[in-house]
Amino acid sequence: MLKQIKLLLIALFLGTFIVACGDDNTAQTESNDASTPSSAEMSSDDTTDTAGTVTDETDTIAGMTKEEAIAKWGEPDVTQTHKIDSLTVDHLEWHKKDGITAVQFHNDVAQFSQFVPAE
Repeated sequence: MLKQIKLLLIALFLGTFIVACGDDNTAQTESNDASTPSSAEMSSDDTTDTAGTVTDETDTIAGMTKEEAIAKWGEPDVTQTHKIDSLTVDHLEWHKKDGITAVQFHNDVAQFSQFVPAE
């Protein structure tokens, strides 16, 4: 009986130790979220040149279909497709002289986009 109590206390101590020393990033990300601006705040607004043309079009891409994107920018330079059960994820990239536009489609509807200006 004493041996079982001893093992139970050791297991309780080790469990508490593991929980206390575990890597919990939720507290760190909550504090970082408060101090760092969100991705919308970090990205600059649509940059326009003196002629008034928009060089960053990522805000207008949300909800666009894959066919609309191909009609707008032509055939993509990079295409990747992954299928997970009923979800089809397509990643398309267009490499232009002003930068790279990357769009991720979920079931042929744009969900994420990124514009990387050329350096």
